[in-house]
Amino acid sequence: MKKNIALGAVIILVGVIWLLSNLDVFSFSIIGTFFLSLRKLWPLLLIGAGVSLLINKNSMMKMIVWIIIVICIMFYGIYGMNNGTLNYPEFKLQEHLY
Repeated sequence: MKKNIALGAVIILVGVIWLLSNLDVFSFSIIGTFFLSLRKLWPLLLIGAGVSLLINKNSMMKMIVWIIIVICIMFYGIYGMNNGTLNYPEFKLQEHLY
């Protein structure tokens, strides 16, 4: 039952973020930076899933592990954006068109 609640909350959160981005309430580049860094650091999700399976009963530890993983991905996204290590192929394409 709790897994259904968590999955529903994640789906609602993704929908709200997507809707707010479509309505230009905030810039999608923030979310795009997160997904670009996630594309490079996706093995962290496998590590988090493995650790979650090893920690059966302590749901607080599972939450802490996932929070640390999300913070690592966000930190890498911010660091990569500031240092130019994250590439935005769509911007490079526009640059070559002009």
